[in-house]
Amino acid sequence: MKVTIRMPKLLKDLTHEDISKRRTAAELLAAGDERAVYPLLKALRDENPGVQDAAMRSLIAIGGGGSCQPAFDSVQPTVGEVTAYMVIPLLREDSYLRNTAIIILREIGAPTVPLLYSLLRDKDDDVRKFALDLLIDINQDVDADKILPLLRDPNQNVRASAAKAVGVVMHQAGLPYLIQALQDDEWVVFSVLEALSKIKDNEAVRAIVDLLNSPSVTLRFAAIEALGSIESPAASAPLLKHFLKADDMEKREAVKSLVKIGVTPSMSEISAILIDMLKNGDWEERLIALKGIVDLGEEKAVTDIVDIGGSLDPSEPESEDRLYRINETLRAFGCSDNLISCLDNPAIKYRGRVLAIEIIGELKCEKAVPFLVKLIEGNFRDVRRASVRALGEISDDESRQALEEAVNDYDSHVRKAAINALGRIGDRSSFAILLKLLGVEQYRDVLEEIIQSMIMLNQDELFSHVGEFDASRKEILAKYVNDQDTLTRLAGDEDLQVRIAAVSGLGRIGTDIAQGRLREIVKDPDPSLRKAAIMAMGNLRCCYADIKAALHDEDMWVRIYAVKALGRSEDPGMIDVLILMLNDKEIPVVLSTIDAIAQIGGREAFKALAYLEAHENPAIREKAVQTLENL
Repeated sequence: MKVTIRMPKLLKDLTHEDISKRRTAAELLAAGDERAVYPLLKALRDENPGVQDAAMRSLIAIGGGGSCQPAFDSVQPTVGEVTAYMVIPLLREDSYLRNTAIIILREIGAPTVPLLYSLLRDKDDDVRKFALDLLIDINQDVDADKILPLLRDPNQNVRASAAKAVGVVMHQAGLPYLIQALQDDEWVVFSVLEALSKIKDNEAVRAIVDLLNSPSVTLRFAAIEALGSIESPAASAPLLKHFLKADDMEKREAVKSLVKIGVTPSMSEISAILIDMLKNGDWEERLIALKGIVDLGEEKAVTDIVDIGGSLDPSEPESEDRLYRINETLRAFGCSDNLISCLDNPAIKYRGRVLAIEIIGELKCEKAVPFLVKLIEGNFRDVRRASVRALGEISDDESRQALEEAVNDYDSHVRKAAINALGRIGDRSSFAILLKLLGVEQYRDVLEEIIQSMIMLNQDELFSHVGEFDASRKEILAKYVNDQDTLTRLAGDEDLQVRIAAVSGLGRIGTDIAQGRLREIVKDPDPSLRKAAIMAMGNLRCCYADIKAALHDEDMWVRIYAVKALGRSEDPGMIDVLILMLNDKEIPVVLSTIDAIAQIGGREAFKALAYLEAHENPAIREKAVQTLENL
């Protein structure tokens, strides 16, 4: 929304003797137009840093307002172009004003670009460089042909910036100019190599290879790195040739580039470098090493890879990609003896062993089963639980037998994992074991896992035992089962919580019989059952006549959930019904009605809520105002 300001007063306050008035005026002029540009430029010279900063931000705001408009091909310049044009002279001022100008021009963005081209011919070396740096930073609709001549500029800093700019705008036509510039001063060549790394054209490879014979160590390093970034197979032979005569540091860099190219020669020295990079390098080097190790099939590195994976904290954002790459590497080696040996390697952290176990499970590595069974008897809960899950993935006879024993483990987490695994394996012979466990288990989350697994193994057999269950077990069954007859039966149970859970279950299946039963239950004397029935109807988006009738229920919560159910219908016709609930005597009902009307949305919803802005209750007023703003 456009803010209305009093420009004359603010421009006058910009020179007020009171610092706070000058700063406030500079801030508010952000909503101004080109008339405020020159006064704000003068305010950049204010003695107070707060005024200076406010003036800078307002110039950015004014200039940015025209950034999406057409450039100089239009008859009338945009406010962005006007602002940039007036800021550009500051590039010739002292360091503070120059840096401030650079920030403003960069933030204004595209409107600045056409104005910079004339500066590329400026007599001042610094101005030409500033213009190039701004073109690099903005990088919108830059005409690279205007940059190419500066690759022959008399100033090496300008030539370096020009090379970088050609790379940033990815100007393919500039390739011959960049290749020629590889003969320039060393400082310029670094920027040329950076640009060629971005353009990634095979034509540059031969010229870059010549730099491998340079007497400059830093230039050789930069050339090796550039060849890796271009990723051309044509660079592999020259890099390998250089590798054979290079010192240790250059060999390491050459190996990294060879891996990036996709060519990793099978040499013991290269293997040793990759493993050292894996153990001692930073993460950029480690990720390169992982690829090279897979290319060479260096299975002996598996133990180190597992250990490094175990050192990562999964809660850290950067760990996600790293763990993914490590997992992919381990999967590439398959069910190797080195991977299995990690399971009982005391030198590997428990988190690393968990990682190895998970990979073994995914690979369904049957030969690892005896080791996994042994780990269940260990002391580390996460290792034991991961072993149980892996056995469930492998799911052979030996695994199933171990899992059937693990369901009696002293640790509830291990029991739960074993129960889940048996359910996924789906062997009905496990049903009797779980049924026995169901009778003695105390923890609710484990009971839920037992019942879910038993449903997967033999649902009909489970239903035949319902009469043996206590209330808590029947409630859990009602929570997970989708059988109409069972839910209908449980909906008439003597225990209230079982009945409520069964009513919710009827809302999952939505058959005609289920809907009919819900219509009966919505008239039950118990309000908690009526509420559960309304919630189920809302989930099914059915039975709206019954839901509307519930708007007059004596229980507040039944009315609230009836309102919510009508809101979920998203039927504009329901607004007329819901409007009446805005007069409910209970504030929570009114607040829920506001949400329901907003959920349906539209012009009628806005009109229905508008009059609440003057409601006598402050909670309702505030809720209405916030909702109207969102609408």
